[in-house]
Amino acid sequence: MKKPAFFSGFVMMIVGAALALAAMYGLPHCGGETPMRCIWMLRAVGGLGMVIAVLGVAMQFAAREIAMGLQIANALNGILVVSLATFLIGACPNPLMRCHTITEPVLVVWGAAIALVALADFWRLSKKHD
Repeated sequence: MKKPAFFSGFVMMIVGAALALAAMYGLPHCGGETPMRCIWMLRAVGGLGMVIAVLGVAMQFAAREIAMGLQIANALNGILVVSLATFLIGACPNPLMRCHTITEPVLVVWGAAIALVALADFWRLSKKHD
């Protein structure tokens, strides 16, 4: 049985795990006594990063049709990352905060890149003939 999405699944696994690690430990957020919006945004994005990584692992061992569906799920997860960073939760409203100037743009670019790569791989898998 061929594994046509092994490499792209590996890439999604790495990108998703890196997103989760960056959201949980690397990207700046507001500190303080009360949790700010950016903390909840990063927690949600960290969870999505783990989901993308798990879908990448599953894609490595899936048939072509299932891998196509998993890539559509990854594209939707990338769009959800952008949505969480911009309007669903968003960063703190103060434009001088580091979460607003650094974290939000990084997550928008990262989510858009995930969505575009997943859609490009979906297109590649749809054109492949066994």
